[in-house]
Amino acid sequence: MRHFLRYIALITLWFSTLPLTAQVRYSGSLHTSMYAWENPAEQKLYDFYQGIQFKIAPASNPDLYLTTYMRFARQGEMRLSGDQVYQAGEDVYSWDDRLYNMYLNWTTAQKRLSFRVGRQFVYQGVINGTLDGLMVSGKPTDKLTLKFFGGLQATPTRDFNLLKWDEGNVLGGYLAYQLPAQNKATLSYYQINRNEETVWQLLGASFTGVALQNFYYQAYYDHNLKSEEFQGMRYRLAYYWRQWSFSGEFNSQRPRIYEDSFFRVFSIKAYNQARGAVTYQLNRYQVGFQYIFTDIHYSESNQYVATIGNPWGLIGLVLQTGDAGENVGAYGDIRYPLYPWLTLKLFGSYYNFERQTTEISEDAVAFSGGVIYRPLNFLSLEGELQQSANSLYDNDLRGLLRVNYFFGK
Repeated sequence: MRHFLRYIALITLWFSTLPLTAQVRYSGSLHTSMYAWENPAEQKLYDFYQGIQFKIAPASNPDLYLTTYMRFARQGEMRLSGDQVYQAGEDVYSWDDRLYNMYLNWTTAQKRLSFRVGRQFVYQGVINGTLDGLMVSGKPTDKLTLKFFGGLQATPTRDFNLLKWDEGNVLGGYLAYQLPAQNKATLSYYQINRNEETVWQLLGASFTGVALQNFYYQAYYDHNLKSEEFQGMRYRLAYYWRQWSFSGEFNSQRPRIYEDSFFRVFSIKAYNQARGAVTYQLNRYQVGFQYIFTDIHYSESNQYVATIGNPWGLIGLVLQTGDAGENVGAYGDIRYPLYPWLTLKLFGSYYNFERQTTEISEDAVAFSGGVIYRPLNFLSLEGELQQSANSLYDNDLRGLLRVNYFFGK
């Protein structure tokens, strides 16, 4: 909480100096959310979230700017008592603040060299994650781009603290070269060190572009230098002809940890996956069909997805078979603009799935409905009700209220 108050004090100081420094440009937004829900112990809990996004730069030099995004939350939690997972009547509200990015960026007048220091999202080839450090980018020629990063891994909880050097220092490099005919080649390197030992070391390469007229391709290959075997590969080919599009894709992935920089860190198992899809554009409607084959530890599954959509909505049918069990379902997602300032949101899904290992057949139904109301350009109000029913909840009703305020100069 004290880190959040220091952050607010810094923002307030910036704003207080604006009248004295009229040649300053700033923009940002405030996102306030209230979430009401009930846990399996039938306790009503309320979560409060406050997000802040901010960017400030001198008007005379927009290539020198400070930007940041953080979230402050007050969440309802439960105490554990022995073997009792949920204990009624013991609401505990925790205060939590998270800093997702905060960095200073400077680009030279010729835009050949730029520096970015602070907490930032870095997704350049195999360099993947939220990192604290310095990114240096350069363009020696119009076709060649070089990037270098050195610093620390961000804390897993994304709080305001820094890891110690021995807890996770990182080093990475990225090279991209623009080939003829809209083709591009990249080469990247990334390593993580802990306690004076290299624990993660990847080398990656990619080729993307246009092979023939209307043929688009993507090819990625990541090699694990520590295990001396491939870490992941993806090959994708797409073809567009009139109202038709065709695509095929193959993925193979070794176990690794992935980051969603905003909310979570998660790990995945090794898998092989093949996808094929076809779509047809009929006036404002698009009809599509997709087949997905997945192999996880020799457990194979087949998924068939059919969709029809237009600019304001999508309806899909799903059929899944294989070792993971059978799953038959349907879903729909609609965002319909009733007026320029009022949008209606509706979502519904129904699934009947079988858990192959326990031979249990289960129905799962979910609905949500809400509105997005924007009476002014700088203000947006959103309200949503969510209803679900499955084997855990006979009737689960949740509510979400969000206020978005946009500002700038």
